[in-house]
Amino acid sequence: MNTQERLRLLQDLERLAAGEAENVASPMERLFLPLPAHALALRPEIVVVRGGRGAGKSALFKLIGTLGGTDRLRRFFQDDRLPDASWVEAFAQSSRHPEVAVLDKFAAGADADALRAFWMAHLLLRIAEQLPEIATPPPPLREVWETHRTDPKTWVPTAQAHLGAVAQALDQAERALEQKKMTIFAAYDHLDRIGAFAPDVRRRYVGALLALWLSFANRYRAIRAKIFLREDLFDAGELGFPDASKLRARSVSIEWDVAALYRVVVRHMAEASDGLRRWLSRVRHGLILEDRGEFGWVPGPMDEGAQEAFATQVAGEVMGAGARKGYTYRWIPNHLQDAQRRIVPRSMLNLFGFAGREASKHPLTKGSRLVTPTDLGEALVATSRARVGEIKEEYELVLRLDSLRGAMVPLGQDEVLRRVGQPVVGEPAGIPTDGKMVFEELFRLGVLSLRPDGRIDVPDIYRSGFGILRKGGTARAR
Repeated sequence: MNTQERLRLLQDLERLAAGEAENVASPMERLFLPLPAHALALRPEIVVVRGGRGAGKSALFKLIGTLGGTDRLRRFFQDDRLPDASWVEAFAQSSRHPEVAVLDKFAAGADADALRAFWMAHLLLRIAEQLPEIATPPPPLREVWETHRTDPKTWVPTAQAHLGAVAQALDQAERALEQKKMTIFAAYDHLDRIGAFAPDVRRRYVGALLALWLSFANRYRAIRAKIFLREDLFDAGELGFPDASKLRARSVSIEWDVAALYRVVVRHMAEASDGLRRWLSRVRHGLILEDRGEFGWVPGPMDEGAQEAFATQVAGEVMGAGARKGYTYRWIPNHLQDAQRRIVPRSMLNLFGFAGREASKHPLTKGSRLVTPTDLGEALVATSRARVGEIKEEYELVLRLDSLRGAMVPLGQDEVLRRVGQPVVGEPAGIPTDGKMVFEELFRLGVLSLRPDGRIDVPDIYRSGFGILRKGGTARAR
């Protein structure tokens, strides 16, 4: 290919990076990669859909709204067992619901009963708004909610005063749905935005919601929940909700293995441009693209041979040199995984997108490779920075890793405990100063790891973003 053709492909590849991948013109159903866990999450018995930031919970939530009907959902997931259902947005960060700052303020003066009444009444009101033939709220509640829907302080007292009528209306909705042989899925997303700077507020809201749906589990069959929830917020201890563990059997975790991560990159590349799709057709050893019409191009299974062929076609067979030399297809996941060996699709897409951006600065002049190992090494730094930005929003505790900036890992345990026990500039109040307690939480989150010799390490996916050094750094040989 000539230089202009290569530059066009690299510009298309760059679109995979964060921001670009979320705002491409392609419909979501042409980018989302269906996994068995996604289809399982849509079954009636599943209440909670768990996963970390970037695992695809919100993407699944948006996809459901985009597909707009059971028939398309069944075709998309190729699963005829999915039930006939209407989806109700029971909570999300949209104008249909109270703003999270308002909810935070409301919680300051609300007890557990008020929070339960909030969730119970809001569910009924959203069902009635979307399916008025199914649910009829008590008139006093409907009237105050229609004029003050974003101010729970105004309408929750009315809900509490008519809580029996609210429960009766939900029972009537259940009977109406059974007669029509219909199911409603009440979907909850963006719960982690509640109490962003007040974890106790967030725990109280999420605990009240889970407790409500645990009580509904045996009462309702036609009214079901899909609660998209961060893994840590599902933890019974953090929620202070002793029965949360009973919901584990009714939950599914969205997790990605290496094969699925490579497939999601191929899916995005195939949709990014005709040029990249033609380029993909040159990859041998088992890379198959299926044209699924309205749902775009879906890659088939990618075993280790297909992963190696794809990565070699992108960036060459090996990274590094000498004793540090390794196969590219293994280097990629090894440097994107956290200390618990987890990788989120967003990081995988970012790595390839940022590599395309780097390669555009000095494109290769011959061959079919798109990027060099050096480009991948530079892209890893940018990917790490992006991932650090995401996890800082998700877990305020990781701000303590700023205390390791400039340090060279691995480090002795005493040194790390001393550093992470010290507050850093800009952190919110309430983070403990007990270094051991902070380390244990960072270890649980996969941000820190403990080596067999007792020293503490930081995975590359976080190390560069926090400005933490490693002897020898990351392999960047061309």
